[in-house]
Amino acid sequence: MSVETTGIEKVLISILRDFLESDHVLSGETNLVSDLNLASVQVMEFVVEVEDHFDIAIDLESLSNIHTLSELAEAVRQSR
Repeated sequence: MSVETTGIEKVLISILRDFLESDHVLSGETNLVSDLNLASVQVMEFVVEVEDHFDIAIDLESLSNIHTLSELAEAVRQSR
């Protein structure tokens, strides 16, 4: 993982902490659905917040292959 992706991952964790109503332990390997029990609508809301924060757009095809925060960080890096 690149230094840039690691930095993005830290920002994603910060955004996700604000988004969640509970104190989950978060890392790059955190799975948005199975670990956090987020519904698909909640995942989309989180992704919209991420896109707004980084001023990017993640295409739906890429999004369908994203499960963890590390994978989302890499998608953000590639979209910049």
